Parts: sequence; structure tokens; C-alpha cells
Amino acid sequence: MPADPVVADLHLHSTASDGALSPEAVVDLAAAAGLRTMALTDHDTVAGVARAQARGRELGIEVWTGCEVTVYAGSIELHVLAYGFDASAESPLCRVLRELRAARSERATKIVAQLAAAGVKVDEARVRAIARDADSIGKPHVALALVEAGHARNVPEAFRLYLSRDGVGHVNKRQLDPAAALEAIHASGGIASLAHPGQPPHDEQLAPLFRIGLDAVEALHAAHGDVNRRFYAGLARRYDRGVSGGSDFHAPHLKAGLVVGCSGVSSAQLADLRRRIASRAAHAPAAVPA
Repeated sequence: MPADPVVADLHLHSTASDGALSPEAVVDLAAAAGLRTMALTDHDTVAGVARAQARGRELGIEVWTGCEVTVYAGSIELHVLAYGFDASAESPLCRVLRELRAARSERATKIVAQLAAAGVKVDEARVRAIARDADSIGKPHVALALVEAGHARNVPEAFRLYLSRDGVGHVNKRQLDPAAALEAIHASGGIASLAHPGQPPHDEQLAPLFRIGLDAVEALHAAHGDVNRRFYAGLARRYDRGVSGGSDFHAPHLKAGLVVGCSGVSSAQLADLRRRIASRAAHAPAAVPA
């Protein structure tokens, strides 16, 4: 049976974090793909959301408030997608995000220092210049600086040689607890979905996350094959949770076939997520998608 048509891509990145295109350009691609809804989900920031929403109004594309938040269950790094929350500066989630961005900035300085101590010199000013308008600096910006400095041929090699968990430039992110992240998201009127649960799989974490309020699972991530899609969608049904999905787009030509709208949710799945956001908002004032 053919899959239902994708009407919304709910996992997209821009220059507000580690994407290559402006928020407006990402919306343009969503419109060109024939989507009617999208979510801008930059890492630990909502800096690009208002710009994306303004462009969306021009093009008739609904842009949800979104963000991808890094959390840690012990030593296991997980990513949580937040949707439909209050994005005002003093909402509980945005206060947490400010703290995470400050920690990211400090981490970039530590990464550069560790690389230098290992004889791999990179100019921190250049790293920050590469980040440009990014509100949330990350390893991809350091990787680009490593390539520019001749320490690696490309970004994947820079990660493999220097920035992987065993690399000389690896520095842990600030370790936000999943329960604290979910509490902040829900207190801000939003819902939370576990991003790309099969990349890599940490299936043992799903039941504990469901117990503390995880609202959905990103079964329809672009990197998931049919087996993973069916498995995670099945878990969502078993626990009465929503199914989210998206391309996880960062840049054109990053990976063959990985374009805005190549993966996402159907009309029915989108309506279910909207219902869950409305339910959360009923208990905490927030900006809910119309």
C-alpha cells in the first residue's frame, strides 16, 4: 500500500543553528515542494522562527514554532523536537534554551583550545565568523574551520579525525535531563517528540520517556527505512502517542535525495499532532498552530 502524501516537514534547520540556508530560504523550499505546513527546528534556539513565520505568511505556508533540544539519559545523547510552544523570551523553554546556547558558546572555546593543545590549530574567531548569524554555535562550524585550515578534506573527515566522541576536539555538551526538558516544553504549552529514534537506536529509552510525558516519536525521519518507520509508528500507536516526521534538512546537496519535503507527515498525522498541542496548551498558555 503506498504511503500517504507528505503534507508537512517537521524537522528543518537554518542558519540560526547549523543549517546552510536562511530561515526564509528554507520556507521557500517548503513552498516549492508543495508543502502546506513546516516546522523550523534549529538546535537549542528559536531565533529563526519569527523570520520563517513571516515568510510563511507571504507564501501561504504554515510555520510551526519548533526547536531541537539535546538531552542526556545518563551518557546517552538524545534529541527531542519541541513543537507549538510559547516562543516568548521568558517562557520556561526559552529560558532553558538561553542557558544551553551559552553552554554551546563556552564549548566552542574549549574545543578550539583542545585542538590547539593537540597541535591542530584553528582560529576561534574564524569559527565564530563561519557561524555568522547562528544563534546556536556547534561542531559543524568548527568542522568547517578545520577544513579551511587544511586539517581535513571535508566536514565528515573533520568529524571523524577530530570531533567524534573519541577525537581530541570532543567536548561534551551541557547535559540537560530529559525530564527537565519535557517539563519546560510542556510548561510552555508545547509537545515533545523523540527525534530520529533509529539513528542510532536507543529503543530501551522509549518506555521511560513515555512514562515522563514524551508526546510523539519521529518515526518518519528521512534516514529511517520502511522497517524502522513501521516499528516506531507501531510503538507510538501502542503507547497512544503521536507520529512526527521530517527531512532533517540542513543544506542543499548534503546527501543525495535529502531535500525539504522528502519525508514528513500525512494530513491525519498532522491533525493528531495539532490536537496534542491544543491539549497541552489547555494546561499552559502557548502559541498554538492555527
